[in-house]
Parts: sequence; structure tokens; C-alpha cells
Amino acid sequence: MAYTWRFDVIWDYRDVFVRGALVTAELTVGALGLGLVLGLVIGMAKGSRLRMLRVPATVFVEFFRSTPTLVQLVWIYYSMPILTGIQLGSTASVIVGLGLNAAAYFAEVFRAGIASIDRGQVEAAKSIGMRYGQAMRRIILPQAIRRMIPPFMNEIANLIKLTTLASVLAVYELLHESQNLITNTFRPLEVYTTLAVTFAAIIFPIIYCSRRI
Repeated sequence: MAYTWRFDVIWDYRDVFVRGALVTAELTVGALGLGLVLGLVIGMAKGSRLRMLRVPATVFVEFFRSTPTLVQLVWIYYSMPILTGIQLGSTASVIVGLGLNAAAYFAEVFRAGIASIDRGQVEAAKSIGMRYGQAMRRIILPQAIRRMIPPFMNEIANLIKLTTLASVLAVYELLHESQNLITNTFRPLEVYTTLAVTFAAIIFPIIYCSRRI
């Protein structure tokens, strides 16, 4: 029997997708900000010659890259309060979890980008009296960032997709809102199709720009 598509139902509940998209954007921006800041610090530490900085940074990166993101989110929400007494809300837990996960990947991007610049430039900067931090800020990072942009944009696209894991903690992002809508309308094909198209519309421009760059 042929299936009768009813996309008018989606139009009637369009506010649900808008609301979910706003929460998805909030999660993405929060996790992205945290991931970039931590990623820069950890990436520089991992590329350091000092063992006391390099080893902890390496452990952090390998741990978060080697464990499932969903497990990390669930651990932060359910297990961290038991060990530390700190209870984060579901949205905050997702932002922290995705931020730490993103930091591990961003750290590798930063490390590789910085390592791609000839170390002779750092030595030249020191020879004219610049401190290491000044050399990084004025000479190395401006060049490295240009090379980092494509992998950064790919990681941002991945981060947007990972926000769907927030539905496990009952955060009302796009996937969770869609699942609730299916319960009310009994139209899973239309809802999931619209959800897929929505994510494609958000992520494809990022991927396209990454390829162009």
C-alpha cells in the first residue's frame, strides 16, 4: 500500500523545529567556545618540550578521543555529582561534555598547525628579544590559523551532529523535539525526513566552505 506523505503536519508544528534549532545552536556555541579555549591550551601543552605539560595533555587528548562521546556525557551528568558533589543541569552537562570532547580534537588541530610552521621562525623571534608568548601571538599563530581553518570547520560540522546526543539527557534540541513531535502526530517519516533535511541545510554550507578554503 502506497504511503501518503503529510508534510502539512510539519508546517503546522514548524515552531517545534525552530525551538529545537535554537537549543542546538546554544549547545554548539557553548561547546565550541569551551573547546577552542581548552584546545589551544592543551594543543600547545602537547607540543611542548616540557614533559610535565606534554604528558597530561597527551593523556587528556587520548582519553577523550578513545571513549564514546555519549559515555562522556552520561558520566558527567550522573557520575560526576557522586564523586565531586557538583551537579550540573542537563544542558550544562552537554555543553561541558561536548566542549571537553571537542577540545581533544581541536588540540590536535592546533598542535599540528603550530608544528607545521618552521621552528626557525620562533628562534628568529627570540633572537630579536621576543618572548615565546609574543612569538606565538604575533608570528606563529597568524600563519598556523590559515592552515587550521579547513580541519576546524570539519570539526564544527561534527560538533553540530553530536548535539543530537543531548536527547539522551532530555535536552530539547532538534532530535528530542522531533521525537516528541512523533509521539503527538504519529508521522515518523515526515518528522525524521525534515530533521535530516534541517541538519543537512545547517551543515552542508560549512562543509562546502571548508572545501572551498
